[in-house]
Amino acid sequence: MFMPIVYDTVVNKGDTIPLEQGALYSVVAIAMVFAILLIIIGITTLVFKITGLFDLKKELDKAKKAKESASAPAPSGEVTIKDDDMMAAVLVATIDYRLTHKSDVRVVSVKEIN
Repeated sequence: MFMPIVYDTVVNKGDTIPLEQGALYSVVAIAMVFAILLIIIGITTLVFKITGLFDLKKELDKAKKAKESASAPAPSGEVTIKDDDMMAAVLVATIDYRLTHKSDVRVVSVKEIN
């Protein structure tokens, strides 16, 4: 038996609602709550997938840069600076390179010329 959900009459405080009608109201209210929860879950899932795409793009760009920098000569080991003059020469060279090429600088090797 189908009972309409929306009534034109207002239920007064003293009136009683039959058990079937109360159960129907409860089921409809529970269904509405679950429907709203499913909508919220769907929206948050979409937002996380969209932000995941941005993170994936960042990782791909980082991998591309790493691949490009892999073609540069690999450092043969740790750079050993023997005295203050060598330190000054390295600092001047790195500052000059950074100003001319506008990119990050990494010292690969230092060689003393006599």
